[in-house]
Amino acid sequence: AFKFLGESKTTKLKEITWSVSRNGILTPVGEVEQVELSGAMISRVTLHNYGMVSANNLKSGDEIEIIRSGEVIPKFLSVVKPSQSPFVIPEYCPSCDSKVEIVDIRIFCKNENCPGKNKEIILNFIQKIGIEDLSGKRLEELINAKLVRAIPDLYRLTAADLMTIDKVKDKLSNKLIDSIEKTKKADLI
Repeated sequence: AFKFLGESKTTKLKEITWSVSRNGILTPVGEVEQVELSGAMISRVTLHNYGMVSANNLKSGDEIEIIRSGEVIPKFLSVVKPSQSPFVIPEYCPSCDSKVEIVDIRIFCKNENCPGKNKEIILNFIQKIGIEDLSGKRLEELINAKLVRAIPDLYRLTAADLMTIDKVKDKLSNKLIDSIEKTKKADLI
């Protein structure tokens, strides 16, 4: 299948933020000066992985070329003009402050109890099993309220528990409980 290359533009990389995946991999995202690209306003671009950041010596202040790959995902292409800022890579996990480990083109958080990693594991389960209306933000609120620490905790939630979360009222809490209950009968295929 032919893929349309897409329009590219130049912008300034303001900073690199790192998040933890469910596999413990630290993923870099470039916060950029907002630019219109293929009909959308872009302020964040994927920087792929540590290998890409390192190979291109990416740092805040760099002028970079970005593209909307397939007219959807904003991605880093190249450095147009490097800045004089220092090249910085994280030494500690942004979620749990554990020391990270560089393995080939990736940076890993090895902490099995990392809250960021745990959140992504639970969020992945929510998406796969089809629990509707339970967003990443709501999940984070449930984790912060110590109502959810692992996947089984989702099935212990009550409507009253959910109503302790910001902007969740009676109707939404019952809807969420119903959505969770429906997944108890999910096929294992």
